[in-house]
Amino acid sequence: MAPRLAAAPARRQRVGAAAPARRAAALAPVRAAAEAYEGDLVGSGMKFGVVVGRFNDLVTKLLLDGAMGAFKRHGVAEADVDVAWVPGSFELPVVGKAMAKSGKYDAVVCIGVVVRGATTHYDAVVGGATSGMLNASTDSGVPVIFGVLTCDTMEQALDRAGGKVGNKGGEAAVTAVEMGSLMRKLRAEGKAAAPW
Repeated sequence: MAPRLAAAPARRQRVGAAAPARRAAALAPVRAAAEAYEGDLVGSGMKFGVVVGRFNDLVTKLLLDGAMGAFKRHGVAEADVDVAWVPGSFELPVVGKAMAKSGKYDAVVCIGVVVRGATTHYDAVVGGATSGMLNASTDSGVPVIFGVLTCDTMEQALDRAGGKVGNKGGEAAVTAVEMGSLMRKLRAEGKAAAPW
């Protein structure tokens, strides 16, 4: 049997006012050498698509409400958000990609809920939805945001749809605003390709 390797001792970090200063000093050469871009959290004048799975709609409706509320709080007019309903999470990527490739949206949010059951169906749906949404983004040049809850129980899903853990639909909408804004900035300066 091979000998066990001892783990390296953890480095203690001092907590206090010096930590942010040390972090800023460490990043100073990076900031000086390159232009830094970040998206804004104000989405006025931007358009968004939202694709929602009907399966587990007790939860997806709450996630959609959270997303719409977040869009409104971040300056997006209700008329600038189009919502499309699909049967379930597995179907989210095809409509998300079609909306992204339409050229009408700054970002697309895909909302769904997959709750683990007694079979491997959960793994197939989650894997397909995850890779499909990633491919929708990279195949279109438009951010397609993963707003799918992958939970072991319905209670966990409800906790993440406005319960104890907040509303992940709202978080996905804020991510869409930030990413849409970032892509606009980069494209305006010729530092990112136009959607393809």
